[in-house]
Amino acid sequence: MNVPINILIQFNMINNIQSKKVLNARSTIYGTVSVLYSGPESKKFSMLMKEDFRTCVLDACLDLEKHIKQKRNVLLSESFQKLIDKVDSLGLEKVKSEFVDIFGHTLSKEITPYALEHLKNSDVFFRTQKLADLNGFYKAFGMEVESIERADHISTQTEFISLLLLKELIAKENNLFEEKEICEKALIDFQNEQFLDWVEIFSENMINYVDEEFYKLVGQFLNSFIEEEKFISKHIKQITGIVNK
Repeated sequence: MNVPINILIQFNMINNIQSKKVLNARSTIYGTVSVLYSGPESKKFSMLMKEDFRTCVLDACLDLEKHIKQKRNVLLSESFQKLIDKVDSLGLEKVKSEFVDIFGHTLSKEITPYALEHLKNSDVFFRTQKLADLNGFYKAFGMEVESIERADHISTQTEFISLLLLKELIAKENNLFEEKEICEKALIDFQNEQFLDWVEIFSENMINYVDEEFYKLVGQFLNSFIEEEKFISKHIKQITGIVNK
């Protein structure tokens, strides 16, 4: 029986998206976003200054570009390289100053790195429940949130997604099909319910509202990555639908 060409293309796409290389690349890049928004004073941010970490992230960007075929406004690898060049030229003290200027006490609603602040519903009970839902996600997969970080901070959310992708990768490598499906479903639910929509808006606002050199590039890098993630999410949904028919 001949299989329609569009079905073959779709299955080839999902094989690429679910490949070990892509899962590892996505986990690495989500972890990098967590580093970038953790604040220059943190130990986590110091990873950005290490050459082996930079090489690892750049390789992940190149792997994603190689395996995920789509039209891109900006190459993720080029965006990351610009970001690295900028932090080196400015120096860490200048980056710290930029961070305070953007995310300090005069923080505007458009560029707040907290998911709940981008929601129209300001009811305190609603927000408390949303935070509880987030913490429930984290605890279910063994991640403890540090007391100094809110559960809806972008650095916390991206660290969790990085962990989910890593768990999915480990399950795939060990042929643990049930565990892999659990991680995959959790990721889809988390992205759709808690992450993608607000972060896309946030990344665009970082580009449009931030004048500081380094963090404008951070916003551009995040925006390019979310473009990739929305593309991947769309195709996973489409092909899952084909499989289930």
